[in-house]
Amino acid sequence: MYLDKIYELQTGVSLKISASALEELISDAINAQKNSELESILSISDLCRYLTVTVVDGAEGLIQRREPWIDQSTRALLMEAKPLVFDNFCGLFWRTLDEVDPDGDEWHQLIASDQFYDYMTLLLNKVRAIVRDLQHQRESMLRLPLGACRT
Repeated sequence: MYLDKIYELQTGVSLKISASALEELISDAINAQKNSELESILSISDLCRYLTVTVVDGAEGLIQRREPWIDQSTRALLMEAKPLVFDNFCGLFWRTLDEVDPDGDEWHQLIASDQFYDYMTLLLNKVRAIVRDLQHQRESMLRLPLGACRT
């Protein structure tokens, strides 16, 4: 499994899981040479705060099947194909409803797959490597002799 790719569920729902917010955070940290927020990402579940889900197609059917549990703002985001925070999208599905709602079953299978876990592990390792590099750069700057700053 890879992010930023469209996944089609059997119910006709097409969705995209994106890590663009994480990519922006990484880019900002590298450009600013600081990693304060990146340091708070310690686990795969921490990464989920930076993932979004966009329903590209089939939002009407999904909304109809989830009607009792969907609020107005979520409905609007789904209809406009706008990104939802990953955890908010996950909150649309409960295991007890999967028998009547195949969307939930497929969603849970998708995010419980080895491919999803492997990709998230790769992302976490990337974040950790960037944090280490930024820490190393900061420490190197602190070790520069003061005389080296003169022109």
